Amino acid sequence: MKWMATCKETTALASRAMDERLPLSDRLALRLHLAVCNNCARFAQQLQEMRRQFRIETSDNDDAPGLAHEARQRIANELQKKSGS
Repeated sequence: MKWMATCKETTALASRAMDERLPLSDRLALRLHLAVCNNCARFAQQLQEMRRQFRIETSDNDDAPGLAHEARQRIANELQKKSGS
């Protein structure tokens, strides 16, 4: 990753950073871009807020049932179709 990421690259990095630890070069590129781009910084904050809200909502409903087996199977089938598997 180059030192100054584009907005498109930054949004992808911000999303990935929520799920995995980025390599040092990617973390630096992300931080540098967020320091100079208000729109991407706002996007990253919104991602964090959505994750925080989701955690609050799901922890409040721990006894709520998940997806039905049939719904999970439909989703899996559609994903397989779209990936060409």
